Amino acid sequence: MATNIDQSNNLVIGNGVTFKGTLNVPKKATIYGTVDGELTAEEIFIGQSGKITGKVTARAIEVEGEMHQIIHCRDHLHIRATGKVSGKLEYSQIQIERGGEFRGEMQQVGAPPVYPAGTAPSAPKPNVGVPGALSPSAPAGGNTPN
Repeated sequence: MATNIDQSNNLVIGNGVTFKGTLNVPKKATIYGTVDGELTAEEIFIGQSGKITGKVTARAIEVEGEMHQIIHCRDHLHIRATGKVSGKLEYSQIQIERGGEFRGEMQQVGAPPVYPAGTAPSAPKPNVGVPGALSPSAPAGGNTPN
């Protein structure tokens, strides 16, 4: 039996297969069956017949099937036209094709906030000249010798 190095550390759950429990996949998890539980992988692909219900954590996720409950995507989540995602989602980047669905709560993490032009909050100003405030060169006692 020949071993393909590119396939090592990957997982495929085939159509009709049901898995309940916790999976930790070092590289890519490809799901055509059903996973009920917790799945952690570097990349996750959910085919049209695939369904995951539980906690999902990955760098990149592509969804053609269904994914429900708690999703942590550190990089890019791509919901294809046939994809359905619901639950609590944390992501860095998201792409939803026409026909793709998301229902639930989403929060962007790992990316700086985007402000419309001219509305970015300014940096706080130092307390120079404010009575009782320490200046950068003042000793810890707050008083400078004469």
